[in-house]
Amino acid sequence: MPRNLNLAQAVIGVTLAALGCADANPGGSSPVVDPIQIDSVDVRILESSPPQAVAHVKGLLGDGCSELHSLTQSRSASTITVTILRQRPRDAICTQIAKLYEADIPLEGQYPPGRYVLRVNGFEKVFTTD
Repeated sequence: MPRNLNLAQAVIGVTLAALGCADANPGGSSPVVDPIQIDSVDVRILESSPPQAVAHVKGLLGDGCSELHSLTQSRSASTITVTILRQRPRDAICTQIAKLYEADIPLEGQYPPGRYVLRVNGFEKVFTTD
């Protein structure tokens, strides 16, 4: 009987993995939280008074088990830092189909004429306003 049970568990595990995500530890260890991969960042300056900016970010969220965790931003003088985190179950068996990430992120604050540096998960983009 134990051999049949192990075979059934293996079949269920493979089936769940094929469907997306099977947690190898359903007892629940804490999820893994880390930055997503950033592939490109473009900044658009809005025609507003005072000037405002929006970052168009493209990247890779991760595998079939990865989900968006949080997005934070901070600013120090002319440097804006955006951090985008994902979470996924620890020790999960997941589909290896990449989940893409694409978003327009309004940058907080005003952008009077000058040179600015935007950092998104380490990816750096310099932009200017007139």
